[in-house]
Amino acid sequence: MKLASRVAVVTGSVRGLGWEIVQAYADEGAKVTICDLVAAEVEKAVARLQISESRVLGVKADVTRELDVTELFEKVVRQFGKLDILVNNAGFAWPRGGPVNLTLADTPVEVWRKVLETNLTGTFLCSREALKIMRPQGGGAIINISSPQGKRGKLLRGPYSAAKFGVEGLTQVLALENEDCKVRANCLDPGGIVATEGVRNIPGNRGMKMLSPEVVRACAVFLASDDSSQITGASLVAADWNKAHGVDVPFTLA
Repeated sequence: MKLASRVAVVTGSVRGLGWEIVQAYADEGAKVTICDLVAAEVEKAVARLQISESRVLGVKADVTRELDVTELFEKVVRQFGKLDILVNNAGFAWPRGGPVNLTLADTPVEVWRKVLETNLTGTFLCSREALKIMRPQGGGAIINISSPQGKRGKLLRGPYSAAKFGVEGLTQVLALENEDCKVRANCLDPGGIVATEGVRNIPGNRGMKMLSPEVVRACAVFLASDDSSQITGASLVAADWNKAHGVDVPFTLA
């Protein structure tokens, strides 16, 4: 198993990409922390994972709240004694419940702030706390979930594109500042629109062919494992990585 004895935290992990990554890490022997906003959903995800209680921790936390983030990592260290892998997955294109598909000219500042705070500020806060553990222990892997919209802006996705461009830049700085401590930081871009619950609910997306969330599994394991020990500051595209390594690229209808 590629991640035996490793300890991982995956934010926003009761569904979608985060849930797929948690399952992939558990399958490879890692101890995993499921983190999300609603305690009942976290508890259900922990039970659904069906692994030993000694290998899974569920924590209700809002990654935009500094105290929540601090307490999240304190709980991880108390439970597992260390931290090897952080996946900053929590995020959304538009707040749950809308509004959606707004031009920048029509975007309320409250919507802008919610998108930026979760996708970008949450990534900063969690990475900062993870570094307090990883740097003294002599290594670790930070994986930030990005998007094609973090490399090329998309119509009606202003806040999300801005946030994901920020995540790409933040990742490069994390890599540069922590290479001497053997803490690696990379982005993982699924490679297209993924049929997550939130994306399915956006008007106009129903029936569209999209990537299935499990597309990120293999590449997420690669970035967390010793197989990528020489890679930092990169932005890997899961769909392309899968094709290059003979892994299926799964599609579904939203």
